[in-house]
Amino acid sequence: MAKRIIDLGVTKEMLTGDNFPEIKIADKCYVVDDRQNTWDKIQEAQNDEKLTPKEREDKVYELALGKSAFEEIKALNLPVTTYTFFSYCVMAAITGEDPKELQNMAKAQAKAKN
Repeated sequence: MAKRIIDLGVTKEMLTGDNFPEIKIADKCYVVDDRQNTWDKIQEAQNDEKLTPKEREDKVYELALGKSAFEEIKALNLPVTTYTFFSYCVMAAITGEDPKELQNMAKAQAKAKN
């Protein structure tokens, strides 16, 4: 019986920085690490009860963007609405979803709780 192989189409080149999703803020693009190991670490950070909500949020961004990129973005002192949308953009870059759809889903879930 022949062995069945299912090719995911992932090549070594796809795992390099040039193939990661990016988020553009002003005139600069920031690479988002969408690898599975990073996603697992993000999930751990989001569930870490020892961290405050702000510490958890910062940890997620540091994992996804790298510490120096995140520090640079924090220094921009973005408006609250932009920073909130930024959070959806980071998650969308990792999961392949549309950030506006994620934002709308979150709004719908918040309304459903009330």
